[in-house]
Amino acid sequence: MKGYLLLFVFLLVGGLLQNLQAQQTAPSPQQVETKTIKLKVTGMTCAGCANHISNALKKLDGVLGEDVQYPGDVAFVTFVPGKVDEKAIIAAIEEAGYKAELLEQGKEQK
Repeated sequence: MKGYLLLFVFLLVGGLLQNLQAQQTAPSPQQVETKTIKLKVTGMTCAGCANHISNALKKLDGVLGEDVQYPGDVAFVTFVPGKVDEKAIIAAIEEAGYKAELLEQGKEQK
């Protein structure tokens, strides 16, 4: 009986250690290359417009974050190059009923 108990304990500890090691070697999602751009957005008249644009950007695969500012009429968009590009981001804003133009391209980050 003691032999079975020891075997069970060793298997349990071994499984936990293996799971811990697998978690430590998994690649971090923060290692993905990202890019941030600044856009001039025209046509917004209220904070609801900014929210409408944010929701449109969130639907794009590859957009990791957005900050649409009203007043201020700018949008900062962080995305994964290769999944989405500046043209698709601008097109999504224009499909939502607003105009957008690229002001600044941020540095690529890893």
